[in-house]
Amino acid sequence: MIKKILTLSFDDGTIHDYRFVELLNKYRIKCTFNLNSGLFGNKHDLSYSEDLKCDHSEITADAVKNLYAGHEVAVHTLTHPSLSSISPESVVHEVEDDRIALEKLCGYHIMGMAYPGGSGYNDSVIQNILHNTGVRYSRTIADQYNFNFPERFMEWHPTCCILDKKLFELTDKFLNTEPADGELPYLFNVWGHSYEFEMYNNWNLPEEFFKMISNRVDVVYATNAEVYSYCKSERFPKKELKAKMFS
Repeated sequence: MIKKILTLSFDDGTIHDYRFVELLNKYRIKCTFNLNSGLFGNKHDLSYSEDLKCDHSEITADAVKNLYAGHEVAVHTLTHPSLSSISPESVVHEVEDDRIALEKLCGYHIMGMAYPGGSGYNDSVIQNILHNTGVRYSRTIADQYNFNFPERFMEWHPTCCILDKKLFELTDKFLNTEPADGELPYLFNVWGHSYEFEMYNNWNLPEEFFKMISNRVDVVYATNAEVYSYCKSERFPKKELKAKMFS
């Protein structure tokens, strides 16, 4: 019986994903990568301040299939707009055209997404995506600091950002406690951007996290899509929650 699940979700598809994927593969941890196919190959820098800047160049389209092999590729829209600020037709274009482009590159069905900027959505946007695209789940950046399953997959709130000060406190709790009999498994959902490890010069952080949480017989290491599929399956124990998740 599944007791604990770890799933990661990283956005933007910058060149720093090469180093990050190496770490993931070293520790046999899966991740979902949310990509902007309309920005592939763009070369530019990102600057938060004079002291906080880094190369934010995106990977090229021809790198996608091999780089993310063994992980999941998902939608982040073509060009990263705030979806609640554009027309319904533009939302469908940004989401579905990105999904189709990524599907052609990867060679498998894509149904997942993360909202650009993590917010910039509303119920109208959600219903538009559900009715007019192939996307069936979408992650936000509204950290919940718990191990709950989403009440609604199109508004999937994560546990925390990998840069959050509470990361290791939550990891310790995740590893050293377990759900009571009859409760749902713990779901630890961590999100982030690989370029921030470069910007903050803290590549030791993901490796420390992976050392702590990897190679556990009591943890299932899954992509976001695998979590979604598990919740749709007969193995998922809470039918009353399942009914709400997919609306």
